[in-house]
Amino acid sequence: MALFLKKFILNLLFPVICVGCRRETPNSAYLCARCFKKLKFYGKTTGLNLKFVDELNVAGDYDNRPLAGLIKLLKFNAVPEAGTALVAWLTLFWQGPAALKPPNLLVIPIPLAARRRQRRGFNQAEIIARGLANNFDYEISLELIKIKNTRAQSGLNAKGRSSNLTGAFKWQGPRPIKRDILLIDDIATTGATLEAAAETLKLAGAQKIIALVAAKG
Repeated sequence: MALFLKKFILNLLFPVICVGCRRETPNSAYLCARCFKKLKFYGKTTGLNLKFVDELNVAGDYDNRPLAGLIKLLKFNAVPEAGTALVAWLTLFWQGPAALKPPNLLVIPIPLAARRRQRRGFNQAEIIARGLANNFDYEISLELIKIKNTRAQSGLNAKGRSSNLTGAFKWQGPRPIKRDILLIDDIATTGATLEAAAETLKLAGAQKIIALVAAKG
């Protein structure tokens, strides 16, 4: 009851605004039902040539305003509640492909370096990964860690993004992994982050690596 009252009072004082239409929304997911329907699945090929990621699944396009708004809230404005709508939408997207994938996928989110995670308070990819793992009854692992404080990828060209992530990740779980992996991130632009993480996982004995991202940047 106390938690309900706290949320009720906070919603009165600080109403949640939909990232799509900028109107107040009655839920705390930061996306109203009308704008949720405007989220469009990605209907193009990515054009990315990835070596260590065996399959890349892109749910949407960053040019879609409601989708970009959710990702920005989650990633840059530190609003974890925005992940609720993202998980719901990614669940709809993944329902079709999931039927064609191995049932025992190990879900691994792209990790943040300790300093950045502490500053943000959470890892946005982990929020998405936990939601999907719960909805599809997958096992999740947080044993892929980021050991290098890299520069922000935005603003770097493809070569710079790749070199920026050299030696950035480490697998601290059992070896060899011997599992098919579902690698989760919020957005892919050149695929450099996914590739660096996938290379680390392959070297640790992972089998097929399937990546799933919310948007193509």
